[in-house]
Parts: sequence; structure tokens; C-alpha cells
Amino acid sequence: MPDFESPETSFLESVPYDRTFHDSLAYARRMLQPRIVRESAWPTLAAAAFFAVCAIGFATAAVLAPPVTLTVPTRAAADV
Repeated sequence: MPDFESPETSFLESVPYDRTFHDSLAYARRMLQPRIVRESAWPTLAAAAFFAVCAIGFATAAVLAPPVTLTVPTRAAADV
């Protein structure tokens, strides 16, 4: 077991050469790979929630609105 506290033994000297080399090579390969960027789902959820609120609002307005009645003016009302 190497003594890491002593100044004459460094950490790199205590680690086998192969392990250090392979770890460095794996690190370099990871750094060269493109990063995977995941898209956020929050904008989609916000748009869906906005659409749902608008749909409920329009449905409420359609149910609570008074019925549309069409009155045709008669000849007698035009003479007045």
C-alpha cells in the first residue's frame, strides 16, 4: 500500500501506468463525443394547459350565453 502522505511518493507514481492511460483515454473520448441535448417538455405542457383553459372558457361562455333570437322588422314597426 503506497503512502500518499510522504512527499517522495506522488499520486501518479502510485497508480499503475495502464490504468492512468486508459482512464485518460476514456476521458478524452467522452469529451470528444457530442453532448446529448434533451428538449424540455415545459413549453409543450404550458401550451397544452393554455389551450385547455381557453377551451373551458369558451365552452362556459357558450353554455351561459343567452340564446340568439332573430327578430325580423315588420312593416308596422318601420312606419313608426
